[in-house]
Amino acid sequence: MAPRPAAESPRLERPQDRPEFLAEVAGSVAHSFNNVLTLIRGRVELMLGLVEEGRLDPLQLRKGLESIRSAAFDAADLIKRLRELMQPSRALPAVAFDVNEAIRDAEALLQPHLAALGEAKGAGFRVTPRLVDAPLLASGQPGALREVLLNVLLNAVEAMPAGGEVTVETGMEEPWVVIRISDRGVGMSEEVLARAFTPFFTTKGGENMGLGLSSARAVLKRLGGAISLASRPGEGTTVSLTLPRARASDPPATDRPPSLLRGLRVLVVEDEPAFAEVLVELLTQQGSRVNLASAGRPALAQLAGGRYDLVITDLGLPDLAGYEVARVAKQCRPECVVILLSGGLLPAEALSAGDRAVDRVLAKPVDLPELLRVVVELVCRRPPGVA
Repeated sequence: MAPRPAAESPRLERPQDRPEFLAEVAGSVAHSFNNVLTLIRGRVELMLGLVEEGRLDPLQLRKGLESIRSAAFDAADLIKRLRELMQPSRALPAVAFDVNEAIRDAEALLQPHLAALGEAKGAGFRVTPRLVDAPLLASGQPGALREVLLNVLLNAVEAMPAGGEVTVETGMEEPWVVIRISDRGVGMSEEVLARAFTPFFTTKGGENMGLGLSSARAVLKRLGGAISLASRPGEGTTVSLTLPRARASDPPATDRPPSLLRGLRVLVVEDEPAFAEVLVELLTQQGSRVNLASAGRPALAQLAGGRYDLVITDLGLPDLAGYEVARVAKQCRPECVVILLSGGLLPAEALSAGDRAVDRVLAKPVDLPELLRVVVELVCRRPPGVA
């Protein structure tokens, strides 16, 4: 008797294949992006008002630009996590960072929103940090924590319709770094408290999607931390955030690459003129000799006529895929370092899998200090004596 064919194993449905999961993700991303955009717009409006009044001094300008830059980094982190949805169980890469500094950054981003809200409601809103004196180093991602802090702080402010104070305290409860955010708002009933982390649950109505706390819990879980609530009606709410204490193996978040790029021969292949200009200026400031191509075929012509140490190419060029540029760069000079930039939503690992012509894939929007660190790392790996 012929053996019976083995039964086909049923395909296990992944969470990301379910429509309700995708709807939750889309809503969560929209919620977080709206928060970031609201804060960026508030900072810009504040700065424009100072310009019109002739009161914008260099210190205020720098403070405003640093806040906007911080918010842009947080938006980039959101996009990065969206790319990683195909691998939802992976933890976020950990660096050592100062929790107190992340709180100060979040507070600075929130200030214009508080001012506008206070003016609209005729009430005063303020955030009062009560931070430990010394740096409080946690293991995680500062941008992800700022996203959580903004979600929680905005919730706290919304819980005080007549205005009031939100306090932010930090401390250490081994082996955890602890942040407690307390408001004196309307508080929550036991029923509401039990459902507070349920996606799409909200008591606010209107356009609020009820994703702030569920998003915060998901982010903290991926950082190895946790979030909890304590609340009573009419007595306010305290949100406790915990993160692992920094480990000796965690690289510092502010690590700056050494200046080893002087004299490096670089070809930038980018069809977006504004971003291409940024890359050329960034590398030129480091002392590199930079040529630019706005498409794949002109890049191939430059590769055939010159010797390059580094090629930075976009994946989605108008005429050729960035992979083609990478392969030719390696054929012309095997020791040439090739970095591929991708604005797509696929994980970087999938983009570079099986393609030895690419040394590293970086996702757009690109963190420029991170780009410099990667360049230095890869250039230093080249065999000794290569020039």
